[in-house]
Amino acid sequence: MARKDYAGHAPKPRKKRGAKKAPPAKNKTPVLAILLFLMLAIGLGYFLAQVSGTAEEAEPVKKTPPKKLTVKPLPEKPKEQWQYPQDLQEKEVIVEIPPQQDTGIRYQMQCGSFRQRSQAESMKATIAFQGYTANIRHTGNWYRVVLGPYERKRTAEKQRHQIKRAGVTTCEIWQWKP
Repeated sequence: MARKDYAGHAPKPRKKRGAKKAPPAKNKTPVLAILLFLMLAIGLGYFLAQVSGTAEEAEPVKKTPPKKLTVKPLPEKPKEQWQYPQDLQEKEVIVEIPPQQDTGIRYQMQCGSFRQRSQAESMKATIAFQGYTANIRHTGNWYRVVLGPYERKRTAEKQRHQIKRAGVTTCEIWQWKP
């Protein structure tokens, strides 16, 4: 006798003998529709009775002539008595800016690395149109377009944003290694 493989299949539940089915529900929509119609008809009749009763009892409104307005002139604008503008002209503000300490860390910006010198020259020209001088360094098989060194990272960031507006979006700032 062949064996049956039930892997992945759950056995089907057996039907009980003698189980009775529930009787079908009766349709109650005509009864509900008739009740709804009667309620709407009664509500409409009540509304019409209230409206017709109020129209007979209402008194006519007497029209009164509008009162004449007397216009009073506005008082004079008060003079400003601020002393603040005069005080500012007499004051002197002194701000002490501490000198920046040199950390000794220098930064460089690399905008591209190419296998062909012509591509590196093209990027160098694009950067030159922005007013910056880029150098091409040849290391192994690569031609790198580099700007810097910078004493502050902030100046490198400023130049990177200006170069980015020209369409060169590949510039990265790193610590400079001579």
